[in-house]
Amino acid sequence: MSQENVEIVRKLVERFAHRQHEGTSAYEPVLEYYDADVEFDSSRMPMVGAAGVYRGREGVRAFWQEWLSAWSDLQFELEDVVDTGGDEVVALIRDQRQWGRLSGIETAVDPYGIVFTIRDGKVVRWCSFPTQEEALEAAGLSE
Repeated sequence: MSQENVEIVRKLVERFAHRQHEGTSAYEPVLEYYDADVEFDSSRMPMVGAAGVYRGREGVRAFWQEWLSAWSDLQFELEDVVDTGGDEVVALIRDQRQWGRLSGIETAVDPYGIVFTIRDGKVVRWCSFPTQEEALEAAGLSE
């Protein structure tokens, strides 16, 4: 199951890179990766205008609509996907840049991590951390 979980995370991050989380009906297949009662926690991310805890698929949709509406474009690199050997998978993100939709100003984000908890092929929790080290530690891993 661990390799399947890694592939789920890779697919979600890839879809995020292509802005396929914006919540329109064309992106409904993305929401199918999330459990109906998913907890989506971006509260630790100070650079996220939509920081908070969102619940359910509608919460995920609301987060992405709010956050992505601020940016005309974004780019980042998926540095690694780390399998914990259990229900959690850590995505390590670096070199993220985004451009303000209205201002055109480019902003950069320090490397960060996301811990995905996956059960029965669905994301039941997504938790973003402001550093890769914090994400790895939260998942019981350390570099």
